[in-house]
Amino acid sequence: MSRTTSFACALACALFCASTVAAAATPPPAPAPKKNITRAKTQPRPRPKTQLQQIDWRDLLPEKERKKYNPNAPAPVHGPLGEGGPPAVQVVTTSVNRDLDHALVKLPGFIVPIGTPKDGVVREFYLVPYIGEDIHVPPPPSNQMVYVRSTDGVAAEALHEAYWVTGKMSVETRTTPLGTSAYSLVANKVEQYQY
Repeated sequence: MSRTTSFACALACALFCASTVAAAATPPPAPAPKKNITRAKTQPRPRPKTQLQQIDWRDLLPEKERKKYNPNAPAPVHGPLGEGGPPAVQVVTTSVNRDLDHALVKLPGFIVPIGTPKDGVVREFYLVPYIGEDIHVPPPPSNQMVYVRSTDGVAAEALHEAYWVTGKMSVETRTTPLGTSAYSLVANKVEQYQY
């Protein structure tokens, strides 16, 4: 073997040994720190607004107000003039459930006609959770009244019954001489409530 070949072999061997020693002297890389992964709690998915939701009057309130909901009609309010006093005043509020805007809903309630029935049919009315027999019983708060327009309407002689009203709801203020509602609804179905 020639000197040149021996020298090349020795040099290659030395370089190999040096790289092996350097690699052995280098500490291994630190393991990547484990990530502290916190999974978000699964929130219920909101129902699509095109899916029919059967709701009740509590659902018309913002979530933080639902615990205080009272389904009963308030007691009559009489001033110093007693029965001869002015009618009770409605509570008007802008506190609403915005999730119901443009939602398809089915809501039970009582009908308060707006205006005079035409041909014995009421096509424009308020849907309310209770009927006040006395003008001294305050109308429901505005976020507990729904202004309804119905093509088919309801027979005027059957207004003492409770009804299911189905249709597209909007968060929209409507004021008439009877009161102010915070919601409106275009009814595609009005049917008598079955107890």
